Amino acid sequence: MPSINNNKVQSFLLTFSFIIFLSSCSSMNVTEERVYEGGIKTVEASVAEVSDLDYETKAIFANATVFFEFDSYNLTSKSIQTLKSVVSVMNQNENIKITLAGHADERGTREYNLALGQRRAESVKNYFILNGVNSSKVSVKSYGEERPVASGNDEMSYSKNRRVEIN
Repeated sequence: MPSINNNKVQSFLLTFSFIIFLSSCSSMNVTEERVYEGGIKTVEASVAEVSDLDYETKAIFANATVFFEFDSYNLTSKSIQTLKSVVSVMNQNENIKITLAGHADERGTREYNLALGQRRAESVKNYFILNGVNSSKVSVKSYGEERPVASGNDEMSYSKNRRVEIN
């Protein structure tokens, strides 16, 4: 009789170990995107079908801004929607050159935030290049935490400062 109980215990441990193994091997990625209303807006760029428009002297879009999660330089789905419009305009107009200015919120050291702003701007530039924009038309710079658009020590303020401005 003790061997039956021992077999049951071994079977139970084997089954339990197998379930733990399977759950630890799961490759499900869960992402969450937060959007704060406090005045954050995206700009959709489009091309006017006007033949006498001089692209060297007329503005195509005033400013477009993409926002990032905390300590991240990965593009969100909302950011990609903004960038698709800019890519369309850039690919249709050879004379347009843009500057990407990377920014970070105030958390972290000055050096870290400068590097994070640079990575954010480079991430946007890489998206443009992958979508056919000539790299010579895009310049990149980082301001880190030096030029905040919102002051405050709350998540809403921080989220407005984690951005890349397209000018």
